[in-house]
Amino acid sequence: MVRALVLSAAAAGLAGGLVAATYQALVVTPLILEAEVFEQAGNVAGGVDLGRHLQTSLATIVLAVGGALILLGLMMLDGGRITARRALPWGAGAFVAVALAPAVGLPPELPGMPAADLVERQIWWLATVLATAFGLWTIFRRGGPASIVLGVLVIVLPHVVGAPQPVNHDSVVPAGLAAQFVTSSLAGSLILWIVVSCVAGTMFDRLGAGADE
Repeated sequence: MVRALVLSAAAAGLAGGLVAATYQALVVTPLILEAEVFEQAGNVAGGVDLGRHLQTSLATIVLAVGGALILLGLMMLDGGRITARRALPWGAGAFVAVALAPAVGLPPELPGMPAADLVERQIWWLATVLATAFGLWTIFRRGGPASIVLGVLVIVLPHVVGAPQPVNHDSVVPAGLAAQFVTSSLAGSLILWIVVSCVAGTMFDRLGAGADE
């Protein structure tokens, strides 16, 4: 079972990481380069070299493998057969918890955009991820009106407290470019989790079934 877990997570992380890295290179990185031009007050950005692409791709793959391990581990604790069909809703929940919910208070930022203290943002992001994950589990796994109300309250709580905000919101980056970056970043995260969950579920179903024989 451990072998199936590790191999499935590795395959899912590699597949999801490569797909996400390709998407980032084609869609997200050009937006970052455009923002860097504004950040440098009109100076022409030098572009992204191969080393930067490779570092970003490697980091994405490593994070995807870690995400796949956590996803499969939680599904194993939850019990039941792990398949691509079952893993996909878990991947969707992971996207909501890790990307969508935190982006409500702390949307992805381009170079040149104002930001609050890094440590404060990291604490709020982690609290939001945990609260959203617990809230979703409470709503969908426990059932009943009381559990639904509790789940919703837990999910909303970090946003009631509020995300750390910069002293001012003045930015050299055009609002349209910033909005496009937020949308593109969230789309990339959604693609990542879809691929990771489907591949992880498919691989674990095959390897796990073989291990049980």
